[in-house]
Amino acid sequence: MIVAIFGILLLPFTQSVKVLLVLIAVAVVLYIRRGYILVALGSRALNAKPPQEDRAWRYYRQAWKAGLPAHYTVMLGNLFVQRGDPSIALEIYDSVIAKEQKKRIPEGDIIVSGRISRTMALWALDRGDEAIEELKTLYEEGRRDKSLLINLGTYLLASERLDEARDFLEECSDLIAESPGMTDNQGLYLLKTGALLEAKEVYDTLLSGEGPRFPEAYVHAGQVMLALGKNRRAYALFEQALEKEFFKTASVTREMVEQMMEELRSNPNTKAEDDDVDAEITASLYETDLFDDSVPNTEVDEDDEIEPNIELDPEDYDDEEDPEVHVDEDDISVESLLFDHDDDDDDDEEPRK
Repeated sequence: MIVAIFGILLLPFTQSVKVLLVLIAVAVVLYIRRGYILVALGSRALNAKPPQEDRAWRYYRQAWKAGLPAHYTVMLGNLFVQRGDPSIALEIYDSVIAKEQKKRIPEGDIIVSGRISRTMALWALDRGDEAIEELKTLYEEGRRDKSLLINLGTYLLASERLDEARDFLEECSDLIAESPGMTDNQGLYLLKTGALLEAKEVYDTLLSGEGPRFPEAYVHAGQVMLALGKNRRAYALFEQALEKEFFKTASVTREMVEQMMEELRSNPNTKAEDDDVDAEITASLYETDLFDDSVPNTEVDEDDEIEPNIELDPEDYDDEEDPEVHVDEDDISVESLLFDHDDDDDDDEEPRK
């Protein structure tokens, strides 16, 4: 823009003509970049206090129609699927993918990104099976994006396809570093399969410190506490979940959490003193096998620490420095030592009264 203005100012025209040319240049640039301007206006409306959501989504739709670079268009689709209209998001993703595929040299990363994001729109539109199949296809094609792995694990667990989820989570543990989303999936799998104490350990670690920014982790942790009988702790976790933003792609909803909290409030067992006692009893039952009849291992192996032998052997009584004591067994007897002097005393002593 600046180069265009300086170029116009150097032209051999009158001042009025130069001003007119500058205005035309500015108008052309603004028209070409109108998509960015509309996105900026939409974001301003969405972040206003109070938010002007209807105006924001209208600006965003106009920005998409006006044209944006492919990666910005995918980002705009993500905004629609998470906070706006998933059906519009699906149209956006389909348009990006189709446009890239028509290019002579299409950008593969843009197409993959669009396909992964498209599954979020399918999930939000209750087309979960289609979303899972598309993600599995991408996985079989060799794609290992973090979003793909987390979303596929989430959708399998939410669809109660636990065997597939178990195998997939085992594979993922070697593919990507630990992330809050993947850890939440592991904890949810443990919850769904009844490994409550293991799930509790996972969520204790996940929620330590600042904790994740998505509500699902707090909801699932609360469900673990609820299953262990810790009602008050479950209620506190549900309260934390309500402080987070619930996207349309989430596997839980705000209404679901509020319903669970209402049930806890009406539950007479939700008391601090009873809760602590119940939790201790429940934990002990899960941690201790009351019918364990295994025999303890008493064999010594390489891992055992060998303690010093403190029992005395016959050799321990031998000390070469001690003088030898010779006892003549014929000169003394046990009986004489115990009784002989008593008999002599009895003969001399008068009986006592």
